[in-house]
Amino acid sequence: MTPRQLKYFVEIARTGSITTAASTLHIAQPALSHHISAMEEELGVALLERHARGVKLTAEGQRLLERAVSILRQLDRLNDDVRDATTQARGKVSLCLVGSVAQVLTVPLYRLLAERAPEVRLQISTGMSREARALVEARRVDLALLPVAYELTRLESIPAFEERFCLFGLDLLFEGETGPIRFAGIGDRPLVAPDRDHDLRKLIERTALAHNCALNVQYELNNPELYRRVVQEGLAFAIMPRNAFSDAETFGVVARDIVEPSIERTQSVVWMVDHPLTPAGEAVRIALLDVIASLIADGTLKARQLP
Repeated sequence: MTPRQLKYFVEIARTGSITTAASTLHIAQPALSHHISAMEEELGVALLERHARGVKLTAEGQRLLERAVSILRQLDRLNDDVRDATTQARGKVSLCLVGSVAQVLTVPLYRLLAERAPEVRLQISTGMSREARALVEARRVDLALLPVAYELTRLESIPAFEERFCLFGLDLLFEGETGPIRFAGIGDRPLVAPDRDHDLRKLIERTALAHNCALNVQYELNNPELYRRVVQEGLAFAIMPRNAFSDAETFGVVARDIVEPSIERTQSVVWMVDHPLTPAGEAVRIALLDVIASLIADGTLKARQLP
């Protein structure tokens, strides 16, 4: 099996269509199908299931995809890794940031890397914790900043900071109430929240169950921007980390600390055990932790730094 065949397979998996992949790769469709058939024969398993709208991966195909992405990334940066042994860090690094802190961290991180490691090319993606975790586990990003790392196997992690949760809502909807709010005091206020597969929703519901409090979730959204928009428009309140709204985004939205009990979670820098960081990746990891420490110190990032 050749790197070229792996590249072909990844493109088919990405597009869900042999025809579309053949066009993107500038290869005849019969030739591309032949390569896939040769891979299936070599492995002794079916990699694709054909259907009317294209193809989908079998379970074996999904496992090959995870390995193929990792192998192709390592081959892509092989020259950079060899040079890094004797020169400064260089090469491509991919990082996923959870949406609640991405806007605060991105620009300072790029600035610090430009000073320390100008040869490093950093690609940043964002998402909610479930998406970030999936990208790391599929080896589609080199490292990520995400919560509940202790629940994940096969990951190396460094705790970065602890953040508290608040109840966000339009100031006028609080009707003059200020200061901390008891968890039970959230009452039947309409809430927007991710679906039940997301870590944030699980954390909130565990807290509610432990303290016998009902939640009135009116809207389920898995898009961070839409999530904030619902709050800004006054449709609902949201239980979110303190850094979920930057000062420029508030538009009359205020945050009230949740107490009795308070809700906290730890954000950690993570990467796969079997996908060790290159020197460029190490440079990004160190810079990210230093940026976090700096932003906490000056109050931009509202969190408690962890040792």
